[in-house]
Amino acid sequence: SPSRGLGDVYKRQVWGKMGVDVGILERWVNYLMEISVIVARSSDGEVVVYDPVQNHHENYMLSSTLVPAPINLELVSQSCEIARQIAEALNLVGLLAVEMFVTEENELLVNEIAPRPHNSGHWTIDACACSQFEQLVRAVCGVPLGTARRHSNAKMHNLIGDEIEQWEQLLREPGAIVHLYGKSEARRGRKMGHVTRLMPL
Repeated sequence: SPSRGLGDVYKRQVWGKMGVDVGILERWVNYLMEISVIVARSSDGEVVVYDPVQNHHENYMLSSTLVPAPINLELVSQSCEIARQIAEALNLVGLLAVEMFVTEENELLVNEIAPRPHNSGHWTIDACACSQFEQLVRAVCGVPLGTARRHSNAKMHNLIGDEIEQWEQLLREPGAIVHLYGKSEARRGRKMGHVTRLMPL
């Protein structure tokens, strides 16, 4: 049909622009939210999993992270188990962030993994006894992993670009914990720091 012919032409054009022989086709997912789970695994197989968090993006960049994620206990358990299974399947020694979509049908779809400390885990610096950064050091140095238990709920907000100019005002805010990254130039879309606000459990 003419429409099919046009579709074929379009597909060839897109494929040509890619300039490669192999590609991945991703379908659009209608999701309620994105969550992420940070998991640590040591060389002897010890695994520690942090609570799932909800991520909010602006302009395709992480803007804020809320812990705990507003999901039911079944999804909490499932998301933590998915992160654990991925870490074990990769024979991970270190830290892994697993991002997932929560669909409208309450299903979990893994969106991305990152084998490193992750922006969505920065809240652990202030809301946990053992942060994701300390956990990474423990894992690769072969010492026992720390607890991932929260002593507080938290909301972390990235200071992106010119938002860093709010740092002095934020320091005056009771309960706001400001982290500045020491970057010399504030550019659009550049993460310059973050602020974490703790809340009672």
